[in-house]
Amino acid sequence: MRYFLKCLCNFANFKGRARRKEFWYFVLYSVIIIALWNVAWIWFANSISPQTVNQYLQEHIGVDALFVYPIVYVLLLFPFVMVISRRVNDTGIPFHVFMKRIWCIIGMLAIIAVVIKKGLSFFGSDDIDFEALIVRSAIPILIVPLCYFLYCMAKKGTEGSNPYGPDPRIDDPIENARKIPRMDDDNLESNSSDNDFDPFAPKR
Repeated sequence: MRYFLKCLCNFANFKGRARRKEFWYFVLYSVIIIALWNVAWIWFANSISPQTVNQYLQEHIGVDALFVYPIVYVLLLFPFVMVISRRVNDTGIPFHVFMKRIWCIIGMLAIIAVVIKKGLSFFGSDDIDFEALIVRSAIPILIVPLCYFLYCMAKKGTEGSNPYGPDPRIDDPIENARKIPRMDDDNLESNSSDNDFDPFAPKR
């Protein structure tokens, strides 16, 4: 939860580095929040029936449902983009280079799909449904850059400092706070036994 709150606090910070744990914890809690938001929205829509959600909001609040429903998505969008930028910086790749690679992959696959379509039409394949072909070709067009995106997000960051800042695994205040030793009863007894004063012990 601390990493999620850290990302929310850095919603406008694209500088620095973010470790893998920070990114994936933000994704996890974002998915949970979005799921709860949709469940609450469905429950709200069923509870006010036969009215629609849009009619209810316009009558009682004066706003359209189009402006209410995306609130959670908009609030999570900016921290998500910023943590992606810091995660890419942690791997040593500039964010603009990362985005160029994504768009280059999409562009190349789209060009290949267009060339295939032109080639089939040139050879007289009029019986082929080109719209269905484009829809099917859109699947690999999206899967390939998605795989590259997941690879960059799961890639281990550069060890030590890089041009974007120090290593977040070393200078992580959340992990450092967890590593503070806690004094339990056994440690207290051992410490007290070691520090007991022995009056008959020889003087040094």
